[in-house]
Amino acid sequence: MKIKAFILKHKRLFKLLLPLRNIYHQTALFVQYKRILKKTSAQKKYIFYIGIPVHNNLGDLAQGVCIRKWIRESYPNREVIELETDCLVNTKLPLINQLKQCYQKDDIIIFQSGYTTTDLGGFADEMHRAVITALPNAKILMMPQTIFFQDQQKQNETSFVYNRAKNMLFLARDRISFELAIKMFPDIRVKLFPDIVTSMIGTRVPSLQREGILFCCRDDTEKYYSEEELNGLIEKCRKQVLVHITDTTKKGNAKDIVRDAKKYIEKEIDSYGKYKLIITDRYHGTIFSLIAGTPVILIKTTDHKVITGGEWFKGVYDTHVFIANDLDEAYDLATKIIDTNINYTLVPYFKEKYYDKLRKILEEEN
Repeated sequence: MKIKAFILKHKRLFKLLLPLRNIYHQTALFVQYKRILKKTSAQKKYIFYIGIPVHNNLGDLAQGVCIRKWIRESYPNREVIELETDCLVNTKLPLINQLKQCYQKDDIIIFQSGYTTTDLGGFADEMHRAVITALPNAKILMMPQTIFFQDQQKQNETSFVYNRAKNMLFLARDRISFELAIKMFPDIRVKLFPDIVTSMIGTRVPSLQREGILFCCRDDTEKYYSEEELNGLIEKCRKQVLVHITDTTKKGNAKDIVRDAKKYIEKEIDSYGKYKLIITDRYHGTIFSLIAGTPVILIKTTDHKVITGGEWFKGVYDTHVFIANDLDEAYDLATKIIDTNINYTLVPYFKEKYYDKLRKILEEEN
């Protein structure tokens, strides 16, 4: 801690040390994952789970937990090799060639789910393109994606490369992404599929002791309402009931959160089960609410992800999911829901209808 304080105090020194830190980090990733890839054997069948979440967003980490569970249950005899995005791209020591050498005909590549088919930031889409370019004939499962591009040229680049992956099944996790995927990827299989964390809904015994409202609000570029507008809604609700505030991105040491992801996720879901209602602009805040059996009001973000994601629940959990066109409507809905007797038990609809059948869909011939 003294060294860290010293570096922060001497910013010029910090600027000099930062490139060294990056080199150290890249070298460490290279050594770690090269060792893992070297252990592969021609006598075994593998699943390469690529783009694993390594940050402190519980939504992404919950996807990781659910993907690992799905792999174990669907392919119990396969060995799994997990790779970070940054060991393949965004590094001076990429392991793409080593991955290409290790991959065998019957192996499967599974890409992490999320908001990763996009040009809004991060290196996931670049990583997808690098892997597909190296292994265009590989069997690939792209776990459910939100698609959004600001730059038409980048969208065209992604379209061109993904279409080379003739054995890829691309899952789009909302209606708008699905419609865009159909246009962008005419040469591969595309299906509309819910976020894998929905497979947890209906698998827990809900708490019956509940009080108040929990706001799960983001603080990033996808935030639609200003702090002042949200605080206005929070204070109006606070005059009526107990109110608490949280977010699915957690403060703390990212390595600790990633290492104990399941524990943190279970704790988060348990906390959602203490309330009568959740109000959120987080898509996984919505899903965590339903896993806890708690009614949820969705409010806008700057893109389509949360609101169109909420369309999955129409006709399935109509007593639990509500989409607010504005904050006034969110308040009106909240006052009604708080005074309604709710059955907090939900059925495991998405697990049974979608994820229990995904292996069969993946293995169907193109």
